[in-house]
Amino acid sequence: MFFFHYILAILGFITFSNSVQVHFDTYLVKYYNIIDKRSLLLKIQTLNKFSCMQLCSMESNCVYVNFKKKECILYSYDQTFNLSLSSQKIIYQKKNFDFQEKVIPNKNQKSYDLCLNNSEYWSLNTNSCVPCKTGTGSRNFAESKTYCQSKGGVLFRPKTQNERYFYTQKFAGKLVNVDSSITSLGQKFKWPDGFDVSGFDIDQPNNYGGNGILVENCLEIRRNGFLNDAPENKFYDLTICEQN
Repeated sequence: MFFFHYILAILGFITFSNSVQVHFDTYLVKYYNIIDKRSLLLKIQTLNKFSCMQLCSMESNCVYVNFKKKECILYSYDQTFNLSLSSQKIIYQKKNFDFQEKVIPNKNQKSYDLCLNNSEYWSLNTNSCVPCKTGTGSRNFAESKTYCQSKGGVLFRPKTQNERYFYTQKFAGKLVNVDSSITSLGQKFKWPDGFDVSGFDIDQPNNYGGNGILVENCLEIRRNGFLNDAPENKFYDLTICEQN
């Protein structure tokens, strides 16, 4: 059961041919009919559909919005499996939740989910669950990298959607450094292997407060599984390492 505390307000919005932007989320217009209510999160009366979408933005588990005659209905990710195409029915899908797709493991491998509820993660290199390399204690970017190297690993590199989803499940509510940094303003963030970093949160990276000077030269992964630029001297209470 989810409890919502909210204040209805007149929301500013921008409409597009196939999307609606509300607060910090963009919602895609989808022509689907909802088959059943098994993934229902909330049903409530709201002033308009934008107030309804605002409620969905406030709830991290909300993915789909159905609004009709002031009735606002919110659904979780599981509703993905209970939709059918429709030429008339419209629902709204939270765009920045797309990465949280359930992993479809190789038929010759164990399920990825087997490692989610303990202190292990699924290693593609060893085809098995291996212990997570983590450390407590306040560390900045440089100290986090050094710590991981001392453990025979490297700082967390969540390159894929599955890895970012794993982070939200394994380390819920945490904020940590990831292994990418830049040295000049306007430079692209890349992983140590040279690949571009993807999976940024909306309007990130933005070098907040820089005013033409590079102040956010490192990256962190937020609680929602998206990346954000941050100062190199910012300290974190948790360090996540991974194996080379």
